[in-house]
Amino acid sequence: MTVLEDAEETITGELRLLAMLLGAVLGTWIAWTSPEHGHEPRWVLFAVLAAVLGAASGEAFGFGAARWRDLGTVHRVRLFHVLHLVLASVAVAVGLVAATPFVLGEQGLTGRGLALSAIAICGALPSAATLGAVHRVARRRIEGSPGQQLNTLLSLRRLVSRLLNQLGFLVLLVTLVNGAATGWGAELPKSAVLFSGAVASFVVGVMYVPASTTLRRRCALFVDRNFPLTDVALGELVDKAEERARLEKLLGIDQTTFGELRSGLVIISPFVVSALAALVPTKF
Repeated sequence: MTVLEDAEETITGELRLLAMLLGAVLGTWIAWTSPEHGHEPRWVLFAVLAAVLGAASGEAFGFGAARWRDLGTVHRVRLFHVLHLVLASVAVAVGLVAATPFVLGEQGLTGRGLALSAIAICGALPSAATLGAVHRVARRRIEGSPGQQLNTLLSLRRLVSRLLNQLGFLVLLVTLVNGAATGWGAELPKSAVLFSGAVASFVVGVMYVPASTTLRRRCALFVDRNFPLTDVALGELVDKAEERARLEKLLGIDQTTFGELRSGLVIISPFVVSALAALVPTKF
């Protein structure tokens, strides 16, 4: 690593730390300005989770920006190339948040909920852009030797998996914050816990599915082109089939998009947290 690259890594780390601190401060401020914060014991849990959500959103912003930079060193993608995908994700998120009062009633959407949702959406924007870039790269033929192509595909697979885990953590925190906000102050209905988790999961799915499905299709084309079984001798057929199956597993071809989302805690977390919220008493 050169001196310039080392300096860039240091600056990136400091910016991510600054984004985390800023997010934590914003989350704490939102909790502090909530109604009845000084008279309700459950506010303490809400404040802690709001601060953690803010910090995680800041970390997600820095993480997504770093992955965008990493991808740009190998495949140059301009921001305007993926802007339509990012705007579509934002439009879906804003539309679903705006539809909350029509689904849960007027009490289903509060000012603090809007503010925390905005923080989470902003934190996910670089990840949405990076996933859009992966979608664009995977749509085109990967250049280079079979080894170079395989290395690129494996790198892209690891990239989308890491982004999914990061976004899945945000979904979990969004759901937890809504669970902690119920039963006091504006009297947020408990159904908001499940609804917020489902909305966040759907938004992440909108970001993730195009990149994941396109990349899986590109990986399948690579395997079919470079590891065919049609001309393999009968005595070697089983061994070659097993080798191909291992490669498909490495590239994630054997998985489904729903399975990947589930493993990233995007789908199951709302149901797990809502079940926990039902078990937690409304008063300490």
